[in-house]
Amino acid sequence: MSSRKPFYVGNAKADQVGGGWFVGQFVPAELGLRRRTEVELKWGIHPDGEKRPEPWASQTGTTISVLIEGGLKVTFHIDGSQQEVILRTKGDYVIFGPQVVHSWEAIGDTIVLSVRFPSVEVGSRRFENRS
Repeated sequence: MSSRKPFYVGNAKADQVGGGWFVGQFVPAELGLRRRTEVELKWGIHPDGEKRPEPWASQTGTTISVLIEGGLKVTFHIDGSQQEVILRTKGDYVIFGPQVVHSWEAIGDTIVLSVRFPSVEVGSRRFENRS
């Protein structure tokens, strides 16, 4: 029988291993159940005006971001144009698939729960403005 417990109780903020992520493939194996390849979870705490430094896309994961507090402007960079969505109300969410280049900006002090699946990141893609 395994010496590992079949459950874990924690805190999303306290358990972050980097950048807000607390479950996923990048969590050390010795942390047990939090090491997953099926899913990643992020508790994002962003002060007013914080932005993603540059547009980015996951190569393999679908992402769902749910607004907990504040507001979040997400900009999608698609075929040379930008499309913005704003999450304003608690519970608002956005979902987008792999290779969708995006950036974001916090509107007010913001908390967002992000879920990405699968957690098998093999690389990322930065947006290159070719205009």
